[in-house]
Amino acid sequence: MYRRILVPLDGSKTAEKVLPLVKVEGESHQATIVLMRVIPPLRSSLMMPPKFLEQIAQQASEIARDYLEGVAAQLRAEGLSVEIEIQSGPPAQCILDFAENTQCDLIIIGARGETGAIRWRFGSVANKVIRARTTMPVLVVST
Repeated sequence: MYRRILVPLDGSKTAEKVLPLVKVEGESHQATIVLMRVIPPLRSSLMMPPKFLEQIAQQASEIARDYLEGVAAQLRAEGLSVEIEIQSGPPAQCILDFAENTQCDLIIIGARGETGAIRWRFGSVANKVIRARTTMPVLVVST
C-alpha cells in the first residue's frame, strides 16, 4: 500500500499524461500525491550578474508554483490529497533525494523520447531515476 506518491512534472503536457494513472493509484491507495517540479541549475557561464540570475531563479520558482498549484487544484477537485514541492538542482538527484528523505513509497514518472537509444525510450531524467540504486518502486509511464 502506498501512502505518498511522488510525481515529478516538468511543466509540459507530455509529462501530464501520467496524471490519469496518478489519479487511479492515489484513489486506490488513499495516498497523498506529491507533485514536484525541479528547476535545473542556471548556467553560470552566461556572464550575467548574480542579481539577474537570482531574479531569473525567483521567476522560475513562481512559474513552477503557479503551474503545480493549477495541477494540484484539478486533482483536489477529484478528492485527492495533494502537496506540491519545488526544488532547484539536478532533476534526477533532487527527485531521488526528496523521495527518500520524505518517505515517499512510489515515484510515477513520464518517459519521453529525447536523443540516443536509451533516452529515446525513457527520457534522460526518467532514465537516471530508474537506473539509480534505490529500493523504492519507480513506475515509468510511456508518454
